[in-house]
This record gives sequence, C-alpha cells and structure tokens, in this order.
Amino acid sequence: MEERTVYHWHNGAVSTRAVQLPPEMQLTLQVNGKQLLRIAASPTQQNALAVGYLYYSGFIQSREDIEVIHISNHGACADVWLTHALPPEHGPRLLTSGCGMGVVLGELYAPPAPLAHETRITPEALLELLAQLQIRAELYRQTQGVHTSGLFTPNGELLALAEDIGRHNTLDKLLGLCLLEDIQSDGALLLTTGRVSTEMMSKAAKLGAPITASLTALSSGALKLAEEWGITAVGYARGRNMRIYTHPERVLGEAASSK
Repeated sequence: MEERTVYHWHNGAVSTRAVQLPPEMQLTLQVNGKQLLRIAASPTQQNALAVGYLYYSGFIQSREDIEVIHISNHGACADVWLTHALPPEHGPRLLTSGCGMGVVLGELYAPPAPLAHETRITPEALLELLAQLQIRAELYRQTQGVHTSGLFTPNGELLALAEDIGRHNTLDKLLGLCLLEDIQSDGALLLTTGRVSTEMMSKAAKLGAPITASLTALSSGALKLAEEWGITAVGYARGRNMRIYTHPERVLGEAASSK
C-alpha cells in the first residue's frame, strides 16, 4: 500500500498527515496463451476477477471449464488455460461507464426470462445490510477510494464481498467468487456502493440477484433493464431513506400496491 504525506486544510488551519492511496494496477488477462485484454483494477482477488470476467463474457460456463489459473508477475498477470479453445471471434468490444475503462466483449447479458424470485426484505433490514457492507469494507477504510459490492441472503448472511477501484470489477469478482467457491447467488441481494449502470444491472441479472441496491444512483438505462427483467432496483439507500424504482413489492410488501 503506497503512503503519501498530504496537506490537510480544515477551517482555515493547515496540517500534514500521512494517507494511504488506493492501489491500482493493470491486470493482463491471458487465455490459452493469448492476451485477451488488460483491466485497470485493484491488486486483490485477481483470480476471482479473471474468472468472473470470463464467465460473464461467455468464455466459460462453469468452474470445470478452467484447467489452470495462475497469477504471476507480482499479481499483474492472470494466465488462464481452458479445457476448450477460444471462439474465433470475440464479438464487439463495449466500453463500460465504469472507472478504469472497463470492457465487455460482446453484447450485454440478458436473462432468458424476468427474475421471479420471492425474495423479500423490509426497508429497515435492507438499510442494515448496507451498513454491514460498509463496515466490512476494509480496503475502503484504509484508502477511502474504492468501491465495495456484496452478496447477502435476505436473513443477513454475507455470501461474498469484493472491493476494487472499478465498481464493475467488484461484480466480476463476485461472479468469479461464486464460481470458484461454489456460492449460490441465485435469489441473493446484491448491494453496492457504486452507481449502477446498464452493465452493472446486466451483471446483477447474471448473478440472479432479484434485489439490487446502491448507496448512490442508478442510470436510466439500468432502470429500464430492471423493469424488464423483474429486478427490484433501489438507490440512494442511506441513513433512513431509499428510492425504490422498480418492483417495489419485494421491499414494501402490501404497501407498494396501495400507492
């Protein structure tokens, strides 16, 4: 972790203090001996990031598709060998709206049918889980410069947690953790500190998360997808407030039908 001395200004008074900077690196993803792409990311959970990226992009369908995964060059290279050859065409590259110039190879994932899970949670319990997400964000507490995303069961059990400078990377890491550790994400709640855009909502659908909540905003494109895909989208969930944009019955119950 890199440390730097900064000038701190507060109410006209100036002092110096040492701060820790959010670590950033370029992760090179090589598949079957060929470079696929480079991803700007935090140097943590590189194996989960690589596996999650390949899973979301359709290169693998399960953990059994991976023959070898090796993180080398001080964590800067993920060398993955698959049990099958790569397709000859990877499809068009889609630049995501996440920091670090994230890339999706091919089209955004869309679920075959709207999510029909019976997952339910009260607003109070949802806010408590978001508070727990922030409490468990160790890298954020050290640097105050990364995003955190987590998967929770409705009864509050943490299934997986990921932190990264790129908010979209945190969801790739969750996808990878679920494959590598055999975590069942279908029906779980996806909570994140970052803005939810279209590619983020697409990855929420890939996780099978019927409730997706953020401390901040959701884009208009993300809300359109949430409405179509049966996902309850919640934004600005902080303090004692939240905005429930789509399919509110999972959070508000009968109160949603009376408005």
